[in-house]
Amino acid sequence: MSPRPPRIAAVLGLGAAALWLAPVQAQAQAQAQAQAQDQHPPASADPAPQRAAPLARKSPRPPAEAVPGGRTAPPGVPQAQRWTEDWSQPPAPGASLVEKLRHVPLGANEDFYLSIGGEARAYYTDWQHATLGLRADDDNSLVQSRLRLLADLHLGPQVRAYVELGDNREFGEEFATAANRDKLDLYQAFVDVTLPLGEAGRLTLRPGRFEMPLGNGKLVGTREALNMRFTYQGVRATYILPGRISVDAFATRPIAVRPGTFDDRGDPARVFHGVYVSAPDLFAGLGADLYWYEMKRKAATLREGTGADERDTLGARLWRRDAGIDVDLEAALQRGTFAGQDIRAWSVLLEAGYTWAALPLKPRLGLRADAFSGDDDLADGTAGTFVAAAPRLPMLSEGAFLNFSNLVDLYPSLTLKPHEAVSVMVGPQFLWRQSSADGVYVGPAGASFAPYGSTRRIGTTLNLEASWQVTRRLGLRLFETRFEPGSAFEKAGGRRANYFGLQTNYRF
Repeated sequence: MSPRPPRIAAVLGLGAAALWLAPVQAQAQAQAQAQAQDQHPPASADPAPQRAAPLARKSPRPPAEAVPGGRTAPPGVPQAQRWTEDWSQPPAPGASLVEKLRHVPLGANEDFYLSIGGEARAYYTDWQHATLGLRADDDNSLVQSRLRLLADLHLGPQVRAYVELGDNREFGEEFATAANRDKLDLYQAFVDVTLPLGEAGRLTLRPGRFEMPLGNGKLVGTREALNMRFTYQGVRATYILPGRISVDAFATRPIAVRPGTFDDRGDPARVFHGVYVSAPDLFAGLGADLYWYEMKRKAATLREGTGADERDTLGARLWRRDAGIDVDLEAALQRGTFAGQDIRAWSVLLEAGYTWAALPLKPRLGLRADAFSGDDDLADGTAGTFVAAAPRLPMLSEGAFLNFSNLVDLYPSLTLKPHEAVSVMVGPQFLWRQSSADGVYVGPAGASFAPYGSTRRIGTTLNLEASWQVTRRLGLRLFETRFEPGSAFEKAGGRRANYFGLQTNYRF
């Protein structure tokens, strides 16, 4: 399969941009650190950040901790989750208009201010066999455009109101992707009311519409690869004892994305509620999470058939990240009912690595190993297929060829940093079905190939990811994934596939 002409133009455009922007590359270090949230998104950043002490904007600071109740974002640095940002410091004398808009004082009280920001993202994507051959004519090449405008009002440390408008389009597509199409709409809108509890911490109530990644963002993520992230409508309560423990309780409906203007609503066919507890420093540098949540869907389709799905997920997670070692181990059980059958499903997710920070290129050797259960017997009256509530499919590859159901994957990788603002990751990924009695579940919708033979092998992907945070606000990312099917999967209809993506993102 030869590259399409738009791909060649995209690569040439990236090269031209690199030559033009190279002189400003050194400005990017602070945001390069914060950009790590795209790979380890915050579970639930502190809804009521404390006012930061004045710091030099170029001082190296860690990003917001990827756990509830962790550190807030570095002051003055745009973040992947925009409501985690800290713009409490007034802009310096002679600051640009953009900097001044991020902190507009409201009277003499420095805790009363309005922050105005936004985002403009263009994402060229090219799939060859986006569904691995599950359906005919599944090539797709398009440009996604995402525009955001936000206003963040702070009325002291106890009251905050956040509004974010969005416009989302796709151009040149062979077939439409629903989550890419949403004309001007209310993307997020919530109020935070915080009750300080002194040494006992604080309690924040958040009613409205909001993003809500949980934990490491794998099983309940953000859907960053498409224009519209996962958002929810309802209420969320967060208790935080900073640095020690947090408890999140939420009762929401996922937002149903509609393509028109101001027509998105909470989905009446789905309910999502639960509790997430995290201790970021439980013992010996290890953090620990414990959670329960339930997703109710009036209609769902698996290999067993179609019917109502009421699925409880109970899980636990241990994790540690420092300058050298990072490890993240998570396990979850699912119970409930699907189409009148008892659910008995499970998952185990492991990600670990070691970084030689003192060596040139700061190499990191990583290993990801995951298993998501399938159904061992489609006729025994028990539903054994694991279904994630809001999966971060780019964890497998940016092309999101496969879903988190009946899947085992092993992904050794090498990450290099030729510059503080540049990272490159490469590696092969080996894929199997967890159960040969179940099918191969493809893409965000989770449609599946029928079970085939006794072999469990699906195939292998070769992955390349490269990112360059050019400035604090401007980032470039490139992705390439090549999928080679196993012989049995190919005989069952699986096809060779390829994904290429080139993204530019400007946040202010």
